[in-house]
Amino acid sequence: MSLQETPTANRLHIGFFGRCNSGKSTLINAFTAQDVTIVSPVAGTTTDVVQKNIELHGLGPCTLLDTAGFDDKSSDLGSLRLARTAQAAEKVDIAVVVFAYALVALCVAAYFAFFRNRDTGTNADEKLSGDYPV
Repeated sequence: MSLQETPTANRLHIGFFGRCNSGKSTLINAFTAQDVTIVSPVAGTTTDVVQKNIELHGLGPCTLLDTAGFDDKSSDLGSLRLARTAQAAEKVDIAVVVFAYALVALCVAAYFAFFRNRDTGTNADEKLSGDYPV
């Protein structure tokens, strides 16, 4: 079935989740090659879940969902945004978690630190070499 012929409930729902200003809206705009969502350096720009229907090759009719950051605790409005994000999380078939680069670097550094300190029977420094900026 085409996008127009497929009921919303029968489409694959793909949600984009992450912290405020992690790049969720930018990623959806780049993915669709359209200005679907508002992008701003101001945290909390996405207030309601933004949906975009799209046909994806190999997947068929899909609905992309852009959500507010899950760390939005700015005010009572932030609590409402979090509730809407949680509702969207319950609806999705696929969740894409978006990390800002700096956060990924911190996670990678923590990962390596954890495994360097474990008794794994191997030298993690030899197995995992390379420069990982923090």
